[in-house]
Amino acid sequence: VRNLLHIKSNSSNGKIEGMNSKLRGFTKRAFGFKTLKNLKITIFIALGKLNLTPA
Repeated sequence: VRNLLHIKSNSSNGKIEGMNSKLRGFTKRAFGFKTLKNLKITIFIALGKLNLTPA
């Protein structure tokens, strides 16, 4: 089934798998975070491609 979907759509799940791998790394290091909110902020900063340079 996976091969047929790849042939029809000409796409792969490489980007999603890469993001999933990064998220798993964050959750492994999340033992030091006191709240889920802090983990979410870390994920958004790392994967959100935010421009954090001062104006």
